[in-house]
Amino acid sequence: MSVNDNYMKTLFTLKVLFFSFFTFAQTSNANINKIRKIVEQINKDTAYTIKTLDNEEFLEQMTDEGGQLTGYFKNRKLVKIIEWVGLSSCIDITEYYLQGGKLIFTYTKGSEYLYSDSLGTFDRNKLNMTMECRFYFDNNKIIKKILKGSTRCGGQPTIDLAKNYLEECSHYKKLLAKK
Repeated sequence: MSVNDNYMKTLFTLKVLFFSFFTFAQTSNANINKIRKIVEQINKDTAYTIKTLDNEEFLEQMTDEGGQLTGYFKNRKLVKIIEWVGLSSCIDITEYYLQGGKLIFTYTKGSEYLYSDSLGTFDRNKLNMTMECRFYFDNNKIIKKILKGSTRCGGQPTIDLAKNYLEECSHYKKLLAKK
């Protein structure tokens, strides 16, 4: 085999890899755009049947400020869940979006109360968002993640959070279906 033949094979392999990656990137972007449109439609709709669970109905451990789980149903199908959990110095809100019973997107916002030296406690009137994360899913697999910031209550978000969201979403679907 000549040097030219090896060069041509290497060049061919690189072209195949490049086009495979490019095709995957286009497919992934198309899926993300599709998910964004679905989430936008869910958020625009106002004709939902709403079911709400309080602290003890969904939390294994009670928190200082409590919690609430809200399910949004369209034609008896769960399309959105909002989980609100209040801790002594933080509030976490996670929105779960579903299509066909499967999780397609989560958005979490973590906020912290500012500490007041003069009061010697957290000021409940001053809440700042310090963490934000988004996960896009396709068939229970993460296809994109955006992780920003951290909270004193939960730290910095990681990829492991997405695995927790898949499990929690499954659990929450069952709880809300019973209500």
